[in-house]
Amino acid sequence: KRPQIRLASRFDNGVQNDSGDQMMILAQAINDTKKDPEKKAKKQGYISRAAYKLIQLNQKYKILNNGDIVVDFGSAPGGWIQVASDYVGSSGFVLGVDQREIKYDNKNVKSLISDIYDPEIHNTITNYLPKKADIILSDISQNISGIWDLDHFKQIDLTKRIISFFPHIMRNRGTAILKVFTGVEVDKLISRLKIGFKKVEIVKPHASRSKSSELYLVCLNYNSKVIEYLNIIEVEETK
Repeated sequence: KRPQIRLASRFDNGVQNDSGDQMMILAQAINDTKKDPEKKAKKQGYISRAAYKLIQLNQKYKILNNGDIVVDFGSAPGGWIQVASDYVGSSGFVLGVDQREIKYDNKNVKSLISDIYDPEIHNTITNYLPKKADIILSDISQNISGIWDLDHFKQIDLTKRIISFFPHIMRNRGTAILKVFTGVEVDKLISRLKIGFKKVEIVKPHASRSKSSELYLVCLNYNSKVIEYLNIIEVEETK
């Protein structure tokens, strides 16, 4: 049994709920999460409130399945790893990557403490994986300065760095979920991703703070050759 998955149905805008009582449970759960998200997460057995974001995204897109191989960037303390581990089951595998300690562990989980700007990190990740990943997750962000433009551009840079790993670590027709902050560079990034993925959608889960500028790009059906080409072009443009 998967308690996380059963709980997830309570956070899916009521799509799977077919009674008034269930709708009331959904509304109360979302309200409780927003009022005291960390307390609510602990009560439900999650490491952090971030778990609810991935639950909601997965309820909408059904991207995490039994047996999947997942790489999660910006994993600490472990909220997304915990949810992914549950969905992919014992036949799946989740690798968490972060500079900080990842507090979640399970038989189908490995942790890599590393900087994503390490020039050899894609090789290190490849060595950890049993095969190329089905899903790349990124909830990564640097310390927020409070200067909107600076934070936006830093987040875009982090996301581009992770995209550069795709040809090395993600299989064809794979899926990615990438966190960005609202700003002028988001549309450019989406245009780039739409060449490499069949579909790219912008989503803000209910579990995100209402005042937060974070958004998630859900990228479906990856074309590795196109992304590899775009990475080469970007490197040439920066010379």
